[in-house]
Amino acid sequence: MKLEELIAPCPKCGSKDKIAHRKLLDNHRAHAEMDVVKCEECGYLFFVNENMDPDEKKKLLMELNKIHG
Repeated sequence: MKLEELIAPCPKCGSKDKIAHRKLLDNHRAHAEMDVVKCEECGYLFFVNENMDPDEKKKLLMELNKIHG
């Protein structure tokens, strides 16, 4: 995700606050892979990792729909 995209306002609600979900890749918590970047206010998804496990992606979408749907 580019810096311009990270600081851009949400096209749905205009908020600039975002939440980044990361998956830690080792026991030392030194390496992580970005899974999702979403708007903190409305849940709009700015970025979804294309390599995310399909079950994880389904679980995330169900969670977002429950909270924001």
